[in-house]
Amino acid sequence: MHPLFEKHRSTLDGALDAIRTRGFWSAYPEMPSPKIYGESANDEGKAAALGHAGHQFELDQPGRIGWLASEHSPYGIPLEVEYPVCEPQALIDAALAAMPAWQKLGVEGRTGICLEALSRINKRSFEIAHAVMVTTGQG
Repeated sequence: MHPLFEKHRSTLDGALDAIRTRGFWSAYPEMPSPKIYGESANDEGKAAALGHAGHQFELDQPGRIGWLASEHSPYGIPLEVEYPVCEPQALIDAALAAMPAWQKLGVEGRTGICLEALSRINKRSFEIAHAVMVTTGQG
């Protein structure tokens, strides 16, 4: 059994149980309460989101041919975040090259990786929320 599948087994079991019982369930609390996420989570998330301003948003991906920085905050916050511009075929080729290893992981391995990704995204919820707010005006 893949270690990430085992690590997140209770999350998967909770989701499957909610499907079976047609009940409410959430692996990650939806209320952005300091009691749940910690007293400093909001401030840390805001600092992390704004910390990207004026920098290149590094992504480990192939085929980078340049950088694009045309983002403006509707709140007047200077963003100037630069995002990588990649050759589409290089990204497609990398995805195709990764497929055999992805398939070799099996269902439990792929499920574990996806659940780990969700867990990591949740840990950055406040950063994501502030990034959405300053880039789109939602909030």
